[in-house]
Amino acid sequence: MKPLIELCRTPRHAPLLCLLACTAVLLTLGLGQRELWGAETRWANIALQMLQSGDYFDPYLKGSAYYDKPLPSYWLITATAWLLGGLNHWSLRLPSVIGAWLSVWLVYALGEQLYRKGTGLLAGWLLATTFYFIFWSRVATADILSVFGVLAAVWWYCRWCPLPNCSVAGS
Repeated sequence: MKPLIELCRTPRHAPLLCLLACTAVLLTLGLGQRELWGAETRWANIALQMLQSGDYFDPYLKGSAYYDKPLPSYWLITATAWLLGGLNHWSLRLPSVIGAWLSVWLVYALGEQLYRKGTGLLAGWLLATTFYFIFWSRVATADILSVFGVLAAVWWYCRWCPLPNCSVAGS
């Protein structure tokens, strides 16, 4: 806990903390106020079936097997439902919100690593204030979770498998 407090007191991290705090507000403000719509009802039904049956490897929708989306996306919803005490608007949408929030951080980290200082902050703000990114981040689907997965893979590759000229800032 102490390193986090020290990070918050460090002026050089203030812009990143502001970005992440504003992103959290944009993503969570009024998150549970609107009803489920479209694909969200499908996700709710699949997660409910998993919770009721205890079978987390065979998703079913209306009695038919439904393998159209990755299982971890359903697992995150069921885990969130377990943590929050039940399946509701928040537990359905929170995995996407967390994935989006972490995506903004990863875009920042990639921009800072691959380009000059400040590029990551600009890229993070651009992503965090894009209408459709915020819109789909507040919907219970696998789309934003997939974005997060791809960004995490790229970040991991650039972080741990650097090529001699991995940074494009010098190009």
